[in-house]
Amino acid sequence: MFAAGIPLVSAALSVAFPAEGQKIPAAERTYVIGAVAASCTNTPLIVNGATTDVWRTGAFLAMVPVTPGTNTLHLTCGKQRLARRFVVAEPPKPGSWKPFKPVTSDDDPRLGKPVAWRTRGTLFMNRVRPVPDDGDALYYLPPQFTLRGAEVKGTDWIAVWIDGKIGFLPPASLVKTPLVPVPSADQPAPDPTACFPSEPPRGVPPSAVRILVDPGHGGADTGARSPHGWCEKDVNLSQARAIRDALKKAGFQVMMTRDDDSFPALYSRPKLAYDEHVDAFISVHHNASPAHRDPREVRHTTTYASNARGLALASAVQKRIAAVLPDIKDAGPQTKSFAVCRNPAVPSCLIEVDFINLPEGEEASWDPERQKKVAAAVAQGVLDWMSAK
Repeated sequence: MFAAGIPLVSAALSVAFPAEGQKIPAAERTYVIGAVAASCTNTPLIVNGATTDVWRTGAFLAMVPVTPGTNTLHLTCGKQRLARRFVVAEPPKPGSWKPFKPVTSDDDPRLGKPVAWRTRGTLFMNRVRPVPDDGDALYYLPPQFTLRGAEVKGTDWIAVWIDGKIGFLPPASLVKTPLVPVPSADQPAPDPTACFPSEPPRGVPPSAVRILVDPGHGGADTGARSPHGWCEKDVNLSQARAIRDALKKAGFQVMMTRDDDSFPALYSRPKLAYDEHVDAFISVHHNASPAHRDPREVRHTTTYASNARGLALASAVQKRIAAVLPDIKDAGPQTKSFAVCRNPAVPSCLIEVDFINLPEGEEASWDPERQKKVAAAVAQGVLDWMSAK
């Protein structure tokens, strides 16, 4: 047993990734993670002919070469044998991907006739992109907002005009209203940050500050897998509960997006922060490298934000987390357009505590004592954020 009573695998030899029959992206190599039972830890583990180190918990990591098509893993540990087949995608053909040519004016031949459209999704679903499929946002539009738009031929996007700018929304966010006058292309965008403070809550006690903690993934969305096959969703919840407790101990009011193995819809998480008018939103995650990258080479800790409001919070929190994780590379605060961080009004960040797809990261991430250290660091980071000038 290790990691606060979580049992090791009962099988003498197991593979957590890649799964049987799994298709992974085109690559020249992939990581293989799994575990051996305690009775096998002193027996050499052979993965596709190469001796592989076994971590003290029984977890192992190997990098193996692969080719497009079906690949087979052969693992041997004493008398134990295991074969695993998986598929590697063919590399994309040169020139197969063509970027979307920007639509810049009403007379673009790809555009249909401009008509009035009405938004029907929530604020966070009605995210106007600068280009289709882009993760950034030009505007967030409230439900039942009417605006000028036109279908873009050959795509599944609607071009819309706000403040004289062209952006894009998916059809699922809009309803065509042909009987309504077509709004002007210069129609101003509503301000979703109205009634929200533009600065951190300074000069007030923690008891006046409300924080929403979001354990990433949940339910059928397991997140990443560790060598023993444990799910990221579970360690996210455990770490988030520790952060909740540390914040409460510091005097903050704390809410959780989930406190069980449920799955709140992705956009319902920032919506809850917005609707509840909380002062800060913190999403808790654990990382995993892409299949072709050795997780030991890329292991780091970081905190993400998507805008200036979130970046101030992310910077303060990440500085404290890095200080209690000296053995892990500090990648610093970073800007990335994650859905839960795009909140235009509530300062929001996403913590990637560690990589769980390597034996060392798995063991450390499920360690309750380290979880407490990280939690205390997050609480102190929020206090630093509140006091920063």
